[in-house]
Amino acid sequence: MKSYLRNAWLIAKTIGIEAIRRKEIYAIVLVSLVLIGGLRLVKFFDVEGLGKFYREISLKVMNVATALTVILLAARQLPREFQNRTLYPLLAKPIRRDNFLMGKFLGVMLAAAFCYAMFMAVFLFGSLTIKSPVNTGLFLQFVYLQLWNFAVLGGLAFLLSLLLNIDAAITICILLYVFSQVLMTLMSYIYDYTSAWQQTFLLGLHFVIPQLSLFDLSGKVVHGIWPPIASWAILALTAYGAVYTVLYLSGSYLLFRRRAL
Repeated sequence: MKSYLRNAWLIAKTIGIEAIRRKEIYAIVLVSLVLIGGLRLVKFFDVEGLGKFYREISLKVMNVATALTVILLAARQLPREFQNRTLYPLLAKPIRRDNFLMGKFLGVMLAAAFCYAMFMAVFLFGSLTIKSPVNTGLFLQFVYLQLWNFAVLGGLAFLLSLLLNIDAAITICILLYVFSQVLMTLMSYIYDYTSAWQQTFLLGLHFVIPQLSLFDLSGKVVHGIWPPIASWAILALTAYGAVYTVLYLSGSYLLFRRRAL
């Protein structure tokens, strides 16, 4: 077990260092910094309602930017290893395929956490400069749930990258991510106007496609009028995210194990 964790950590650390050295992450953070900087202009004109709306949009942009970073990074991991043939020396050592896959996944999550930490530092700095308090407990819950959001996306991207080519995997993963954000809202509008088999189909989509909007507490964080959500809700969302992450990673492992090297 100790060797398994050490191997996974070494692989994860390599991916994390590589991601940290990429300039794209810092470019995205810089754009977000400019976006948050506009909050001072909103505050100058003393439009409080607009300020809250602007902060919420800024926070959602950060969530989407990190999600896209996770998708791009995760979808490229395994195909690049096959293409560059760097996978073979690693598996020639006493590293099992599940150990290798777990290391890759942890590396993607490490990069996601680094990227998101910079985003949240920018957001908190912007909130501080306009003297807009943030509920610490609710904010920590928000960050925690977003990490589960990224874990589900990372597992899905791994699975799709073993089923399709890189471009198709990235495109479909992004489409599923976008669709998952609007499915619940869409159902609330059309569910009562659909037939029985259409309602069954819509309910089935709720299980096939993870509802990632459930992990988004950005509106509550920005407006600051809600207390932290109940512990049972956090546990339920944790289980929800864990189930989908495990399912996607298990499917990825089965495909990876059957792949000829």
